[in-house]
Amino acid sequence: MLTRVLVPLDDSPLATRALEHALDEWSDAEVVVLHVVDPLDAIYESEVGGPIEAERWYESEMEATEDLFDRARARAAETDVSLRTATAVGNPGREIVRYVAANDVDHVVLGSHGRRGLERLVLGSVAERVLRRAEATVTVVR
Repeated sequence: MLTRVLVPLDDSPLATRALEHALDEWSDAEVVVLHVVDPLDAIYESEVGGPIEAERWYESEMEATEDLFDRARARAAETDVSLRTATAVGNPGREIVRYVAANDVDHVVLGSHGRRGLERLVLGSVAERVLRRAEATVTVVR
């Protein structure tokens, strides 16, 4: 029996589908929704608008994270699933793997963005990194 299922959540349709899958399949487990804030996005903001824009970006990102969590909580309230939320700052793939190792996660359910070819080679894939490095079973939802 699984006790803790991690669902990395961004605002993409595939991540939402991964949450739906986790809530449907593991109703007896604790589901943890993790949102990773990527600080590289703030660097882009500071290059365009200066440090003040980067600070505003971070505040906006935290507000968006809470909205994302509110939607996840509302969906989980329709079930009997115990849902927790967590936030990390850093490279999404690395932070997901780190969270798995530090929090006794049994299973990870995440959406695939379906990158192919050169884009996948250049950008890498969060799902691929988690598949290769996480010390838990991983389900990738398409």
